[in-house]
Amino acid sequence: ADVSNERVIRSEDGETLAREYGVPFMETSAKTGMNVELAFLAIAKELKHRALWQPDGPHFQIRDFVESQKKQPSCCSF
Repeated sequence: ADVSNERVIRSEDGETLAREYGVPFMETSAKTGMNVELAFLAIAKELKHRALWQPDGPHFQIRDFVESQKKQPSCCSF
């Protein structure tokens, strides 16, 4: 959502994909910070809600995820 004329993916395409997956859609900008905090808060709230109302459902283990990502090469690692 940084610069409309430099978009790689149109907003409408993002909304369509989100509907297909049954997930919310929110435009964010790492450059300006637009909606970044709001997106993280929404995700955290949803995870908390799922943990409370679906205690036997699948759980996301952040420690396991972080450790697995540390082992993966990234664009910024040397």
